[in-house]
Amino acid sequence: MSEPTSIAGPAAGPAEPGSAEEAAAELHGTIAGIEHRLAAWAAETGTALAAMSGKVTGTAVDKLIRPVVEELVQLPEGYAAGAGFIANAGLLGPERSYIAWWQGPDLEPVDALANFSPNSISRYVKAEWFRIPVETGRAHVTGPYVDFLCTDEYVLTFTHPVFTRPGGPVAGIVGVDVTVQRLERWAMPALRRVGARAVLANADGRAVVSAASDIDAGDFATPDEPCRHYPVGRTFTVWSDAVGL
Repeated sequence: MSEPTSIAGPAAGPAEPGSAEEAAAELHGTIAGIEHRLAAWAAETGTALAAMSGKVTGTAVDKLIRPVVEELVQLPEGYAAGAGFIANAGLLGPERSYIAWWQGPDLEPVDALANFSPNSISRYVKAEWFRIPVETGRAHVTGPYVDFLCTDEYVLTFTHPVFTRPGGPVAGIVGVDVTVQRLERWAMPALRRVGARAVLANADGRAVVSAASDIDAGDFATPDEPCRHYPVGRTFTVWSDAVGL
């Protein structure tokens, strides 16, 4: 699979230093690649669930989702620390949810015991990464935040709604956890080419990766105008010069 849809880092080392625009384009390619792969996975999952003709079971969901997760978390130089699918209430039966989520190269299951509880959906309905895609029918990125459920690290959770038919209800969400530490290892050289105080920020103004030593992941920051602004992915921005708040 090509780099824009593989959720993997570059096959070789960072490109030779070039313009700030080229560096920002590299960062955009990384984030957009994660978003594009997730959108494709959501579409594939919706088609497969629809083909089950209403006979969706936990076993069938696991068989559908696990091979994709295995591919994502075991990619060399990949960013995915974990990934999976969470069914919305009703897909597997009235008032029932289901989680098929694994993390790490050993594919450790996450919160699998919740599948035995009829109230398991309540664990997720208020979580931003589940609630917003279900309510809006659109992709969402949560974080950076400390993921106490899975990694205990700062992560970005990319999630995308899954539909079994156009215009129908949201059947569930697919998602990928990307640790800030993994993203930073590749993003920092490009970010420093943008500026000594360049910051990759989310839509709320929280730093994801920062070239400035006094701005950490999760800190609020703001552009120190005049500075250059570069869109990255659907919702992120790189500021060439930023200050912490």
